Amino acid sequence: MDFKMKKVKVGMIVEGKAIVVTDESVYLDLETFAEGVIHKKGLVLGDIESCKEVVKVGDVIRAKINKINNEDQQILLSRIELLREEKVGAVKNLANKNERIKAFVKGASPAGLNLTYNGVDMFMPTSLIDIENINPEDFKGKTITCKVVESDHKRIIASRKVVLQEDLRVSKSEELKELKVGQILKGTVSRITKFGAFVSIGFNDGLVHISQISHHRVNNVNDVLKEGDEVEVQIVKIEKNRIGLSMKTLLKTPWQIFSENNKVGDKVTGTIKRKIGTGMFIELDKDVVGMLNSKDFSWDPRENLAGEVEVGDTLELQILSLDPEARRMALSKKHLDYNPWNDVSFKVGEEVSGVVEELQSRGALVKIQGVKAFLPISEIQEERVSQMSDVLKLGEVVNGVVLEIDKRQWKMKISLKQLVEAKSRKEFEEYLKTEEKVQKQTLGDLFADKLKEFK
Repeated sequence: MDFKMKKVKVGMIVEGKAIVVTDESVYLDLETFAEGVIHKKGLVLGDIESCKEVVKVGDVIRAKINKINNEDQQILLSRIELLREEKVGAVKNLANKNERIKAFVKGASPAGLNLTYNGVDMFMPTSLIDIENINPEDFKGKTITCKVVESDHKRIIASRKVVLQEDLRVSKSEELKELKVGQILKGTVSRITKFGAFVSIGFNDGLVHISQISHHRVNNVNDVLKEGDEVEVQIVKIEKNRIGLSMKTLLKTPWQIFSENNKVGDKVTGTIKRKIGTGMFIELDKDVVGMLNSKDFSWDPRENLAGEVEVGDTLELQILSLDPEARRMALSKKHLDYNPWNDVSFKVGEEVSGVVEELQSRGALVKIQGVKAFLPISEIQEERVSQMSDVLKLGEVVNGVVLEIDKRQWKMKISLKQLVEAKSRKEFEEYLKTEEKVQKQTLGDLFADKLKEFK
């Protein structure tokens, strides 16, 4: 049988079978000119009491040649470097396994954290420590859960952020299953945009659209909210992973607040916002606008309120109707004023008495029971009147008869002439009746004696 002796040199990796195991050393058959020996401190990475704890006779052991002693015919071996490489390789391999590990933070700097896991050094850049901005020094001396995300021949990179992101996704998903439309929650404003504000309601963020912040128009979200504000919100929509929130659904509308403080019949003050053909829009509170119809301007149909006021002017009005749900309100100015025509009870043909208040070219205005009646120049007397002052004087009391009356239009026409004519006609009719009676009595008297003689 031919036996070929293996050639060995320092630095070579060799395998040998354990032929002798003592407390302090392990002797290996390397099939070369000398036996290999591994002392206790070169056998394992940690501390042991005896080599017998880890090796028994017959075990095949892989080691590296550190020294060859030709004189003593002994080859000194060590497993330390190989074991370290195995450890590093095992840790590096974690990058492909997506496993979580617990590593100790032995150092920290602005650049990141220096970690150790199973005796293997790793590095965690500051950007991979947390989801939010943190101070790396706060983690020094702590054990943290992380994952190996990258490795090369120079270093191993770990990330705690990826673990937090995974946990957050799970928490978000579980929380989202429990959320329902209509729920009222407390949250914190986490981010403001031009179209609304994102509010953190736990693990999830919801959007309060700019239109859902207030019942009043919001032009700039920053005018109302700022990051860190605690707010109460209601869930109004859930679509996939998007949550729609509202603040205004929890607030009373301007109309509700107004209706709590005002009722039909109350006197209110408002500002003219806009004039239209049929009336005016009056703002009584912010975003509370009522309608003042032209028919409610004044009791006097001749009064043109719209022509006397401008947008921005204030008016005192009375509430006629109020519907906060429909956001409608009817207002009136005339109902705050006294309507003298309500007390007028004249009828056409009735005799009236009044005081001359104004002389005009075509007639006169006569005040009767607080209202003004028109006396046409043609209705003063039978004779033609050239100048009103020739027949009437201011303050003079006159008697006439009602020719026309329209209380809604504040119109009444009287006639002095027709009253005189009516009285004359009445007197004449009474005269005729008297004459007729006299005539009847005279004929009877004349024939009375004759009738007696005849009998």
